[in-house]
Amino acid sequence: MSLFSGYFLAAIAFDPTIRGVLVVMAAVGALMGSVYLLNATNMGIRTGFLVTVAALTGWCFSLGMFWTIYGIGMIGKTPSWTAKEINFDRSSATVTEHVDKLPNTDPSAGQVKSAQELLAAYETKNPEVQAQIQATEGEGFVPKSLTQVATLVPDLKTQLDTQLGGWRILPESDSRRGEAMAASDAAIAAAQVFGTETTAANYTVKDVFFFGGKTAAEPETIKGERSVLQKAIHRIETTLQVKNPTLYAAITIQKNAEVVVAPGEAPPPAEIDTTASTITVILERNLGNKRVIPALFALFSGTLFFVFCWMLHTRDKKAAAMRAAWDGKAS
Repeated sequence: MSLFSGYFLAAIAFDPTIRGVLVVMAAVGALMGSVYLLNATNMGIRTGFLVTVAALTGWCFSLGMFWTIYGIGMIGKTPSWTAKEINFDRSSATVTEHVDKLPNTDPSAGQVKSAQELLAAYETKNPEVQAQIQATEGEGFVPKSLTQVATLVPDLKTQLDTQLGGWRILPESDSRRGEAMAASDAAIAAAQVFGTETTAANYTVKDVFFFGGKTAAEPETIKGERSVLQKAIHRIETTLQVKNPTLYAAITIQKNAEVVVAPGEAPPPAEIDTTASTITVILERNLGNKRVIPALFALFSGTLFFVFCWMLHTRDKKAAAMRAAWDGKAS
């Protein structure tokens, strides 16, 4: 008897979802049930039910359309970056498509001019740029990455893009860098590239490159370079391009130099270990299915709305035919 009582009490205590079920049932009964009760008392049980469910499914259809258009509500998987591979040395073969078109940006490889060489050559032709950079970055500024050069001098970004085999470099002002770098950090930590305690403090992100995607959706290299008409044309081209070409990202990183910090002293700013090789993290853009679920919800609700409205229409036609056939005289 005591054993049975123990099982019985345990069954009563184990209710992880019963409260949520009861709340939903109470809400459905109080909201939709009250509307059905009013309709049933005025139009009858069957007609009141059809009117209630037709109104409910019509509202759900409108809600699903708004969710689909704005990408809110009961959405599916949002777009994200997926790590494809981590290439530790660009001299080795790459697995991901199109990565072999990206030149090795390591200065020791000699495939692309270093950031210092690019900036020095540009300052020679445009002396006024040197004064502007010194005013913002300080005298004796030496760029450490191509990204810094592309950010400070947008004209050099255009020049660089023509040398990257179809890839394009992202300046620091590009908001898309943040999400790609976060996905790269997660991939590096998961692969334990710099040991079991790999963190973002072990390395420095140098450059972020993109390949593919909708080229018409690319932001301006130099602010104001596109007219209002060109912006409108680009927007139309992007909208009419139904298929989304695969978008790849390549993030280059380099290990930081190890320093010994005395107790009580603040650690110095991170410095890149010039003897370490440049690591390239390849990501692929997963577009997800953000609007699929709300679109299916809208389709399902719209179908039910049409069915219930058709049933109401059929009942109205039958009622009208019966009223027309009745002459009002007792048989």
